[in-house]
Amino acid sequence: MRGSPPIQAALVLVGLLLLLIPLRSLTSHREVTPAVAVASVHPKPVHLVVRTTAVPCRFQITYLGKILWAEDAASSEVAKDFDIEFPKEGIDLVVDVSWATPALAAIEISVSLTDDGAIHKTLWGQGKASDVLTFKEEN
Repeated sequence: MRGSPPIQAALVLVGLLLLLIPLRSLTSHREVTPAVAVASVHPKPVHLVVRTTAVPCRFQITYLGKILWAEDAASSEVAKDFDIEFPKEGIDLVVDVSWATPALAAIEISVSLTDDGAIHKTLWGQGKASDVLTFKEEN
């Protein structure tokens, strides 16, 4: 082995210290600002209509992790208005429903943003049903 061990140790130490510079720049946290501003979504008036083939039924509609509407429906059609954010990508509503009858039944959810028309989704089940229904505004 050539050279002095203290000098070799010093060279290894200097080499390791030089590696800290790129390592620190790769692992440090930087605040990044988005290049494009995200368009804010304002709440819109939304008209929801729930129709069921079997009554009585108990349903719950969840939006963004919060219960939007829960009701024990004694009639085959109920409706309600909400102000919710409706982005162009659409909304996802989690629908949980249970019917008193074990026979095959259906629930239809209609979402209307304007008087022009509604978006309809149907969920079928025997005694109960649960699913995520996506409603997207058609242009």
